[in-house]
Amino acid sequence: MKITWYGTASLAVETRRGRLLIDPFFPFPGSPTRVPGNAYDGYADILVTHGHFDHIMSLPGLCQREPRRIYCTRAPHDTLRGLGVDQEQLRLIAPGDAFEIDDTRVTAYQSRHVKYDGVILRRTLLSPRILRHARNLPKAINGFRRYPENGETLGFLIEGDGSKLFAMGSLNLDPAVEYPTGMDLLVLPYQGTSDLLTPAEAIIERLKPRAVLLDHWDDAFPPVSNTVDTGDIQSRYAGRMPVYKLDPGAGLIL
Repeated sequence: MKITWYGTASLAVETRRGRLLIDPFFPFPGSPTRVPGNAYDGYADILVTHGHFDHIMSLPGLCQREPRRIYCTRAPHDTLRGLGVDQEQLRLIAPGDAFEIDDTRVTAYQSRHVKYDGVILRRTLLSPRILRHARNLPKAINGFRRYPENGETLGFLIEGDGSKLFAMGSLNLDPAVEYPTGMDLLVLPYQGTSDLLTPAEAIIERLKPRAVLLDHWDDAFPPVSNTVDTGDIQSRYAGRMPVYKLDPGAGLIL
């Protein structure tokens, strides 16, 4: 199984006979994250972890570029329909659903979104980056208004080529859900709150992965995103388990 990270929560997963995308996106102007315009060509199947704008904003354009099958819950489904995505390209799913994409098995798990705290909000609103990237503010404000999550964040267990990947949509889990453990790779979002290490450690101890890939730490949507220093979690697990931090467009093989 080959994994390619394009930035934020965007992953390409390829097996011997299948390929799919998770939360593909194109960044705001001024972002240091670069995604080629043809990066997602040839991927017919797209998994959506939740309906926030940084996870689905680029999907209408991708659907115009070529036919897609988008697997998502009700909130992003309705948002995408309102943005003109054809019903034929949408597949409504719910927690507990399992389905096959080529030779890959996908199981959806109920998860939770990280809770933004006051420190993060103040840092963002009071940052001089607000003025520097003012041209992006209307798009960001529209995104917060029009792209609800509605408590529908998912995690996806992806199984193929003898490997297991668990991709989270945000840095939180549902305490009542029984999740798989011991996966070969946990894709762990690392942004959204001022104390990232504490919830990240709790998730890792709960899921017991063999390795972790950090995502969502990049500044893809300035000024409402920031580049996160991941040194704390990399240091914490040094010598205990691999914690990967890739450059956008880079990959690894399980």
